[in-house]
Amino acid sequence: NPVIYQLYKHADILFSEERTILFTMPSHQVAKRFSEELAKILDKIFNERFAMAVDIRMVFSKERKGKALIYADEKIKKEIEEIVERTTLEIGENERIREDVKQEERPEPKKKEETGKREGKGKWKKNQNPDVLYGRDFEEEEMPIEQIWGEMGEVVIRGKIIRFDTREIRNEKTILMFDVTDFTDTITVKMFIRNEQREEILDNVKKGGFIKLKGVTSIDKFDSELTIGSVTGIKKIGDFTATRRDTSPVKRVELHCHTKMSDMDGVSDVKEIIHRAKAWGHPAIAITDHGAVQSFPDANHVWEDLWKKEKAKRIEAGEEKPDKKDFFKVIYGMEAYLVDDLKEVATRANGQSLDGEFVVFDLETTGFSPVKDRIIEIGAVKVVGGKIKERFSAFVNPEIPIPFQIEKLTGIHDEMVMNAEKIEEVLPKFLAFAKGGVMVAHNAAFDMGFIESKAADLKLYEEFTVVDTVALSRILLPSLRKHKLNNVAKAFNISLENHHRAVDDANATAEIFVKMISMLKEREIYTLDQVN
Repeated sequence: NPVIYQLYKHADILFSEERTILFTMPSHQVAKRFSEELAKILDKIFNERFAMAVDIRMVFSKERKGKALIYADEKIKKEIEEIVERTTLEIGENERIREDVKQEERPEPKKKEETGKREGKGKWKKNQNPDVLYGRDFEEEEMPIEQIWGEMGEVVIRGKIIRFDTREIRNEKTILMFDVTDFTDTITVKMFIRNEQREEILDNVKKGGFIKLKGVTSIDKFDSELTIGSVTGIKKIGDFTATRRDTSPVKRVELHCHTKMSDMDGVSDVKEIIHRAKAWGHPAIAITDHGAVQSFPDANHVWEDLWKKEKAKRIEAGEEKPDKKDFFKVIYGMEAYLVDDLKEVATRANGQSLDGEFVVFDLETTGFSPVKDRIIEIGAVKVVGGKIKERFSAFVNPEIPIPFQIEKLTGIHDEMVMNAEKIEEVLPKFLAFAKGGVMVAHNAAFDMGFIESKAADLKLYEEFTVVDTVALSRILLPSLRKHKLNNVAKAFNISLENHHRAVDDANATAEIFVKMISMLKEREIYTLDQVN
């Protein structure tokens, strides 16, 4: 039992008296639960195996707290303090509301608690509960908006008004339309009021306010959306959203923060981010947008404003010359883009003519790693003087099953390569075919990576000049968004049948390369050195 072994391993062992062994271990539930079993095992070993009458005693000491436990205790303590503080504020707010209600209570009996009831010309009776903004008072419990499915009849919800609109209609009426969210979901509320009620209601029901509302769910006839109408009461409530706090005893520093200046990534304003980090007690924050520094000025202005306030506080507290070294810091950074602008189109070029000999090839493999994965097909076409001359095509037995995804992509299955020659036989033949020529491939780094790795395994060390048609395509066809083989073939009006078969891809790449040679000559480029 690994638990018992760990107890034994970490226990303090003392031979207190003759034939008495004292095991001291931390006083926690695991130790108490398994200590008796440990004592039985040790007693059996000493008494039965060694025929020694030994008294095994288990003693529990106070548990020593490690850093992690101390840290966790501190965090829990801070969270409890936060809950107590929030609860105290809520109790105080409820007491204030009760006092307000008592002061506004009148001795005359209630007749009807309803906003919108006429008392005289142009006058409306207000509900005695100051929290009621419209209609009758109600005490029903609210339900989460996410649980409202279809026309359920009368419901009570609470939430924040996030959109508000009004529209005056005929018969001296106004329609109010507002969206309420309780952060589980959002629903639209539509209600009709008389124009003389409008000013009073609009003063209380507005965007950003928190309300509790009672009404009837229905499908709107105009937009066919689920809405709440026939509103019988609206009450104001406090902000029920919990303010996020960092209760960690050891504050972190965010070193990878994106603002809305990071295109298609960040959505937050740098000012809000800095204010939040400072409020949470973080000592610093790093702004590292994607290839942009536009947030730096705003970040600096916010920091200066914060330091100005902090400096005034410190001077007021008696500090003569406040030092900003220990104040909150903004670290300025950026996620930069690196481009290998030293990479050549033709690697190891040696002045070869474009009318020379080129071997355009393609591989199919069992995966992407030149070290772990295997070649399953080699296809090659020899181009001399700008014309296709010879072809090479061979399957390779990888000696392992072809993965399903590769079979699906290439159409090559195990039976097709089962009786083929192994790489030890095929690669020397291919290198002999390619000898003296310049190697050409689409995304040459991938294909040459496999060739060089397998050649090294067989101790066949060859050094080739290599041309990448992807790099050439980017130069000669700058209007193409993507330079995949099928896209480039389509741009040159070249047929690409059986894509992802080495022999067909090599043939298409060869035709593309021949047309590229013509385009280069039109620019008076005749050697690979000139191409670079």
